[in-house]
Amino acid sequence: MENIGNFDCELLAKYLNGENSLQEKEEVETWLSQSDKNREELEHYKAMLEKVDSFYQAKKFDENQAWKAVRTQISPEKVRPIQQQKTRKEVIAQFYKYAAIVVVALLLGSVAYYLGFRNPDKAIYGEVISAENQVLNEYVLPDGSLVTLNTNSKLLFPKKFTGNTREVTIIGEAFFDVQRNPDQPFVINAGNAQVKVLGTSFNVSAYPGAETVEVVVQTGKVQVVSKTTNADKPKEEVFLTPGEKGTLLISNNDLTKTVNSNPNFLAWKTHDLIFNTVPLHEVVECLEKAYHIEINLMEPELNDLLYEGHFDQKPIDFVLNVIRLTFDLELSVEGKHYTLTSRTNNQ
Repeated sequence: MENIGNFDCELLAKYLNGENSLQEKEEVETWLSQSDKNREELEHYKAMLEKVDSFYQAKKFDENQAWKAVRTQISPEKVRPIQQQKTRKEVIAQFYKYAAIVVVALLLGSVAYYLGFRNPDKAIYGEVISAENQVLNEYVLPDGSLVTLNTNSKLLFPKKFTGNTREVTIIGEAFFDVQRNPDQPFVINAGNAQVKVLGTSFNVSAYPGAETVEVVVQTGKVQVVSKTTNADKPKEEVFLTPGEKGTLLISNNDLTKTVNSNPNFLAWKTHDLIFNTVPLHEVVECLEKAYHIEINLMEPELNDLLYEGHFDQKPIDFVLNVIRLTFDLELSVEGKHYTLTSRTNNQ
């Protein structure tokens, strides 16, 4: 999706007027984040709508006249002399990629809807964003559910849950502790996956650009459903209980259920780290994610050293010093960059 010509203009129209769902809002904002050109296109589109709004206010909108204008834009040859069709076509070509605003108006049955009126009952959405190297602890949602956001993550949610479900969208990684409500299931849109629960706690990882979406359940029962637009491949679903993990491979929309073998899946939140005789490179990967730092193992042979240990909410300097002493290494620090070097190679 490089520009509006390739994107869904109807979604953009709904986005600018606050009439989209959480999933549609996520889709538009993902498209906007892809390039400055996309953001410029949206600003251009927004400016056009504002001009129409201003015109509506100044002219005291005449719906009959507006319908005539719509018919003129859709079928100019029916209301203009033949010699004027070329000019009209040039105008239509110039603004063709914005024509969805007319289509949406037609579908809704009133041009006035998008030319000046706003729905007073439209949903109001909120968002919570965690910055780089920041963990946002236990944000309380309108229903009392708790969410902890990992670094570089965003949560979109309505300011008030209405209807048959409590629906939110996560971009990134979050841990949910959901208030039980059998009459209103909690639904999470997470990339190509959808997670449905009644009341439970679990971790969802759905970072943009990642190869997988992962859901690990701590308590309760969770349903994970794959989203697909391929008619030849039906939606898949798995039910997860405590200690199980659902993994959606985005490339082929394959959804699997396994036993979670990673005791540190919540270490980014708890800083409770358990290493049961694992290679040092895996220890490093876990520490980098939990503490938002960078660790460099200078010699290739250090990657395969086996480490066993347990750290419960210890500072990263303490953890790395224990590892340094265990393997007789040298540790150097520069800001948030740590380097472990073999002492024998420096002698």
